Amino acid sequence: SDAAERLNEQFAPKVITLRYTGVDLMAHASLRSAEPGRFGVTASGRERYGNALDAYYGYIDEEIGRAISALGPGDLLLVVSGFGMEPEGLAKQWLAEILGRPVQSGTHEAAPDGFLLAYGSNVAQGQRPRGAVVDLAPTILYYLGVPIGRDMDGFARADLFTPAFNAQHFITFIASHER
Repeated sequence: SDAAERLNEQFAPKVITLRYTGVDLMAHASLRSAEPGRFGVTASGRERYGNALDAYYGYIDEEIGRAISALGPGDLLLVVSGFGMEPEGLAKQWLAEILGRPVQSGTHEAAPDGFLLAYGSNVAQGQRPRGAVVDLAPTILYYLGVPIGRDMDGFARADLFTPAFNAQHFITFIASHER
């Protein structure tokens, strides 16, 4: 985030993307400590690692709060989680232990879907129908006024934006962004 801030100050790019991998890595490793009740155990392990995951979520919340505060007119902030996290089954944990691999307490298998949060002066309030991660690129292209490649997966989610924005911006297409 520090590098993105410096680049933004120097170049003022139209698009900045940041990927925070810490929540995913920490949840794989310490979900059991962070949420012992989901594993049928007491909270005794929480003191060891559980607070670290909560602290990292706090850090991410602060980062998002700063980004929201810095939004100007017409800016768009998308917060995306591609997938949820569920407890890893005991059989897979035991197998990892037997094979000498790191035992992970969290997995994406059978986990809930991720989420998309959108912020900005052109974002319509409310909850929208379920989308897909492949909708992100067409939606961003639409917002930037760039034609969407007909060969792209996903759809532009114009429903995320206000009627006033959509009245002035049309979804346009080109055959491809490939050569």
